[in-house]
Amino acid sequence: MRRGRIFFLLALIVLIGLVAVIFVYQRFIRPTSTAPSETATKTQAVDIVNVFVTSQKIPRGNPVTRDVVSLVPIQRQLFLQGMLSDLKDVEGKLAKIDLPAGFILMDSMLATSADELSQYGSDTALIIPRGSVAIAIPIERLTKASYPVQAGDHVNIAVVHAIVDIDTEFQSKLPNMGADVLAPGVREPASYLTAGLANLPQTVTGSAGRVETIPGLGQPILVLPAESQRPRLVAQVVLQDVTVLGVGSYSGGFGGQNQAELPQTVSPTDQQPAGPAPTPAAKPNPDFVSLIVSPQDALMLTFLMANDAQFTLHLRSAGDDSRIQIEAETLQYYLNKYNVPIPVKLPYGLEPRKDDSKMPTITFNPTPTPVP
Repeated sequence: MRRGRIFFLLALIVLIGLVAVIFVYQRFIRPTSTAPSETATKTQAVDIVNVFVTSQKIPRGNPVTRDVVSLVPIQRQLFLQGMLSDLKDVEGKLAKIDLPAGFILMDSMLATSADELSQYGSDTALIIPRGSVAIAIPIERLTKASYPVQAGDHVNIAVVHAIVDIDTEFQSKLPNMGADVLAPGVREPASYLTAGLANLPQTVTGSAGRVETIPGLGQPILVLPAESQRPRLVAQVVLQDVTVLGVGSYSGGFGGQNQAELPQTVSPTDQQPAGPAPTPAAKPNPDFVSLIVSPQDALMLTFLMANDAQFTLHLRSAGDDSRIQIEAETLQYYLNKYNVPIPVKLPYGLEPRKDDSKMPTITFNPTPTPVP
């Protein structure tokens, strides 16, 4: 009897627990389903248009075929005038410029014929920014920083001038030469102060120079220059942060490689018997560099080249586009800036006599390799 009561109580407890679980699930856990509202926003369809994109690189002048382009969908609002979506507008056309892979084709990038393609000039002109021009200036090993400058580098351009004094009327270098003037009818020259023919140029007769008085004697003499006028040198950086377009002949590329130096493909029938490899010829050093400058700066460089100015290129650090105020370098500025003293005239000197500032050189004579 007691065992029956226990089973009854257990069954009652289980029943109450199930009712509690169902109540909690219905009231707190089960999500409420919402009926679709009549004001729900409907999803709008996106307007798509297909445009042609290069699937691989297409060099300038090469024809465009189906296997080098593909269609890519873009939104209608991103479609620009000139984009191509019809195959007949693409297939068979010629690339006006080098087209990289993944490039959206525009009608302005394609030409219908080689004659139309030639009207767009060279690839070099495509690199020059609008409003700028390219100009070539002469260089040598020292003026080009021993030839490390390559296409795409940025440089400063320094110019050295030699300034001389000239006669404003004659437009000739001073000092002027003098000559004797005789009155009409005079056969012999009258007495006059002269420096003597021994001190005058052989092509000039008469007197030249200036009159000075000998200190302590009061005797006037005619002083002549011992040499021609020495030009006064001045160096200045005239252009900063100039882009190098090419070095030397850039017909084979902007790096300065010549087409004649490119490797040539040899067919099997043209191959010669194996033998000692010929010694490669030394590559000639470039003698000019092409720069991208403004039209006014190009005219200035043209003027300087016509006046035989000496150019020097200063290679800039990569990514450095700063511009600083640079003072012109003259002898006076150099002496003052770097505290260079003028040597004092002393009553003694060094032996042997040294009349120039050239440093001594050392010549190495290599030992010849004995013939086996």
